[in-house]
Formats: sequence, structure tokens, C-alpha cells
Amino acid sequence: MHILAIFIANGAQIIYKICKYNANCFINLLWTCGRCGYTRMTFVFEERLKNILTNTDPKRSADHRVYQRDIAQYVGVSVSTVSRVLKNAGGISESVAQRVLAAAAELGYEMSDSEKPHQLRNIMLLTSLSLSPSLDPFHASVLSGVEWAVHEQEIHFSYASFSSGGANSDRILSRLQQNPVDGFLLLSLDDPALLEQIRALNVPIVMINVDALDAVEDAFLPDNYQGARLAMRYLLANGHTRILHITQSHRRTIRRRTEAYKDMLTETGIPFDPDLVVETEINAEQTYKVMTQRLAQRGADFTAVFCANDLSAMGFMRAAQEYGLSIPNKVSVIGFDDISSVAFLSPPLTTIRIESRQLATLAVRRLMDRVTVPNLVPIRVFLGCELIERQSVARC
Repeated sequence: MHILAIFIANGAQIIYKICKYNANCFINLLWTCGRCGYTRMTFVFEERLKNILTNTDPKRSADHRVYQRDIAQYVGVSVSTVSRVLKNAGGISESVAQRVLAAAAELGYEMSDSEKPHQLRNIMLLTSLSLSPSLDPFHASVLSGVEWAVHEQEIHFSYASFSSGGANSDRILSRLQQNPVDGFLLLSLDDPALLEQIRALNVPIVMINVDALDAVEDAFLPDNYQGARLAMRYLLANGHTRILHITQSHRRTIRRRTEAYKDMLTETGIPFDPDLVVETEINAEQTYKVMTQRLAQRGADFTAVFCANDLSAMGFMRAAQEYGLSIPNKVSVIGFDDISSVAFLSPPLTTIRIESRQLATLAVRRLMDRVTVPNLVPIRVFLGCELIERQSVARC
């Protein structure tokens, strides 16, 4: 906003042009003009306007260096308050901090190296999963999302996988001590002892798909309980009451899906039958083997199957079709994750979608914030899931 103030006094005309004027300021202008040329003007404005008119604004001289005391005078706070804000020391209200930062930017204040916020330049993703070549499609999508997000921010990215039982943990942790990074992303890493060792490195941490109840770190994960309720509600709405559940209870994220399975049965008045819960490794190969054996021994004592992930659904569908069960005419199937390949199964799989790339993007952004402002309050974010209806479920 530009304001042109014209003073007429003793026949001399003085023009002040005030630029970048704060919209909260205002001018109450009163004047009277007489034959003598006397003009009286009354201004009511903020310190910014006063500084410009009295030529005390630090920006009036190109050679004038801006100091913290200039910012303090401009905002109307103490120098110590300005110092705490610039150093992210905390203890200052958000509104005051925003005013100080805005003033520093407007006045052209140049931070010293000690005042500049730390930048995220080098991060490492740590996981207990086998990254290659056996990484499952869901986690591969998360990893791809992280790679895309860090590339957009020009952040160097590396990753390491702890072997089963943590046999290589000492070697990895020793390497991290010798070559420190700015932050860690922990992907589906639940081992409490290993978590403590990583925390001891005193590096900012953000978790992805980790449901640790006592964790004090930021965490981003799908709402597994809500997603499983969507799946069960859909099967129940289609008249199914004998619902087999294929699951693996080694991780809390998966156990949450089983909890929702049981709760939905209870809420509907259907007794929980432990014989309808199949514990196995939830990959296609192992689920195929287990369900081939179960069908041969017991037949199809169910009308629908809720699989804890899409890979187990793929394994079940092959076993069922080989047994002679038509999907969905004889048995309905619903999965979880919505990996890209299930849309091309025969029939295409109805499933619960997780926005895996969004999980990754949010986690990287939070780690950037965490490195810049270490005292942020930890957050735990559950991303909602979505039912994707295809052709593997029919009415009972």
C-alpha cells in the first residue's frame, strides 16, 4: 500500500512517500488551510511509520547494518525476546515470534551462523524389513514415496536394513556414529531394544508405520483399525456372518486389524470363532500353502475372507480357485493395502486403500520441521483408509 503525505508549511512542499506500509497502520488526517498557508496534520500510526518520517528506519541507509535492538525497537519487545526467537529457544508466544520473524525479514536482518536454523541435508531410513529383492509392494511404495520427497527437497538419502534378530545392528549403529546424519526415518521398525539404541544416537526421528504405544517420536501410519472396520462392515452389509480372517500377529499394526475384526463381530451380535482366524506369514506363497492345506482338511466352512493384506488375499484366491471355489460366487474376498497389481487379478480384488506415498511425504516434511525446530510437540498421525470396491465380493 502506498501513502502520499504532503506537508505544506511556510510555502515549502515536503513529500514523503511511504512504501510497504503495514495494513494495520492507519492515518487520521486533519488539516486546515488558510491564507497564511498553515497546515496542521495529525498522524496516528505504528513505529514503522514514525521511523520512516524521522529518518531513523534502519533500511533508510544501505550501509546501516540491522541489529537485534533494531528489531526489538520495531516490534516493541526486548532484545532478549528477539534473541530467543531467532535462536528457536522457545518460551515465546507464537504471535510474538511471528512478529519478530516478520520484522527481521522486512528490515533485512542477516542471521549469524549460530542463529541460522539447522537444515535437513542428509537422512537415513532404517527398517527391519528385507529391502531387496523381497520388499513387499506396500513398503516398496512407501520407500518410493520417501525417495521422491527427498529428491524434491534436494536432501541426500540412504537406507539400511537390520537383519532378522538384529545380527547386523552393531555394525550399522557403529557406522552411524562414525558418519552421523541429520535425521532418521524408521519404517516398520518395532524392536524396543533396537529403538533405544537408535535413540541413544541423539538424532531427530520420525516413524512411519510404527505403532509403538510408548514412543515419544513423531509417527505417521495408516488407521489400521478404521480400515479393518470398513472391510468388515462391507462384508457384513453383504450378508456374510461366517468370515475367515487371515492374519499375522507379530506386529501391532496388523493386530489392530484383527482387533477391528473381532469388535465388528461383537457389535453385530455374531459370536467370535477362533477357528476362523488363520495365523500365517501374510505373503502370497505362505498363505497359499496354509489355505490349500486347510481347505483340503476342512473344506470351505466360511462364506467370506478378510485378509490382513493384499498379498495374503492373492495367495488365498489361488488356493480357493484350485480347490474349485468360484470368487465371488462361492466365497467373497477382501484385502488390505490396495497394491497396484490387485486391480488386475481375476476377479479384481476389493480392498482397503492406504495412501502409502502420502505417509512418506508427510513423514519427510515433519522430519524437516523437527530438525529446524527441535522442541516441537510430538505428533501421531493416523491417515484414514478408503474402501475400494471391485469384483471379489458378492452378497451371501
